Amino acid sequence: MEANIKSYDKDFKSHSHSTFHQLIIPHKGELELEAGQSSGIASIDQVAVITANDTHAFRGLHPNSFTVVDFNFTDASYMPELNSLWDHAHNQILFPLDEGLLNLSRFTALELKQRGLTSIGEQGIKLFLLALADKATTAEDQLPEKLQAALKFIKGNHARNLSSKDIAMAACLSVSHLHALFQNFLGFSPQKFQTGLKLERARQLVLGSSQPLSHIAQEVGYSDQSSFNRAYRKLYGCLFIHISEPT
Repeated sequence: MEANIKSYDKDFKSHSHSTFHQLIIPHKGELELEAGQSSGIASIDQVAVITANDTHAFRGLHPNSFTVVDFNFTDASYMPELNSLWDHAHNQILFPLDEGLLNLSRFTALELKQRGLTSIGEQGIKLFLLALADKATTAEDQLPEKLQAALKFIKGNHARNLSSKDIAMAACLSVSHLHALFQNFLGFSPQKFQTGLKLERARQLVLGSSQPLSHIAQEVGYSDQSSFNRAYRKLYGCLFIHISEPT
């Protein structure tokens, strides 16, 4: 784990991190972010979590200061409790903070500023991440039962070309009610969620295997490689993602 106090300038930059997840805790100012299907502004009461290999664009707004934590794969392997947080971060880059998490973020920032990354500061960051993961999981558990059923069905069948009717039937919903639940509670359509899952699996295969793109396209449910190429480029920018220097 590495942690530093950083600030960002007003010009947009874009890159990804190949060996670590990243936590960005604002203390002053704001950071505008775009990553995959999610975008928004990290501010004093809203942190950003960026998963490894996710290409993201960013720029600072106003004078700003952030605690930036690079959480490497070695640390991640010892904390499987955080897997749910990394999963959420693929589709939701920003996470709101309650008063308890705000106080914990202030403590970690003060510890880092005064003493650097001590064992106490590192444990504080890990506690912060665990609390954030628990909060994110609890938020999903509080979704309507039938929406949870629809999400579970899509996750279990994401390589298939599911229609809205397929998903609605599995969740015992009408198609119109299905779309209303997704839009009201998640802010996107069932198809967009399904596409995100397909392309995330494809991204893992592109980065972690030497399979031909035609095979990867078929494995994630695209019979037409050209449509797969277009969808992948739209979400990730390119088929072979360039990994630049970390933030």
